[in-house]
Amino acid sequence: MRASMKNHVRDALLTVALFGGIGVAFAQAPADKSSNIDSAQSPKVPGHTGVEEPTVKQQAAPPSAPGVFVDGVLAVPNAPNDTSTTPSTVSQHNAQLDELPIMARGPQLTDAQRKLILEHVMAAGIAPAATIDAFPTAELPASVDMHAWPADILSQVPSIRDTKYVKLSDKVLVVRPENRIVVEEIGR
Repeated sequence: MRASMKNHVRDALLTVALFGGIGVAFAQAPADKSSNIDSAQSPKVPGHTGVEEPTVKQQAAPPSAPGVFVDGVLAVPNAPNDTSTTPSTVSQHNAQLDELPIMARGPQLTDAQRKLILEHVMAAGIAPAATIDAFPTAELPASVDMHAWPADILSQVPSIRDTKYVKLSDKVLVVRPENRIVVEEIGR
């Protein structure tokens, strides 16, 4: 019983010391930064926050200094005009990408690559798939066969390596095979 009482007394003293120390720390006021005591070593000069020579003054930048960006586009020599970071209010391409759902974003193809793909697939001896209503973001029915790209197209357009295609009578659909989602539509 005596050991139990000693433990309670010890715990009470520790609690008082802990909370009493915290209370004292909160009760202390921070040092007053606006002291009226001036020393000869650091005189307070209006307009100066640090010690500096009285003749040195910072010059403000001229008000008509051109910025690095104009309408969100980097305006320096040899900078690219239309990048993925150009605001969609300035870039028509980025505005179109903003409207396109993320799941429909396929490989970035140039017009020349689209033309090449369309010509090669339409000239191939594969029969067009049955009439289906498919567009980017649409999921193809399981009954529609997807085809692997010919090696000559893959060598010229490597960005389509992870996709397959479906030939229709008037267009080619680029499809992600893992989920059968159409990500690109190449028409005439």
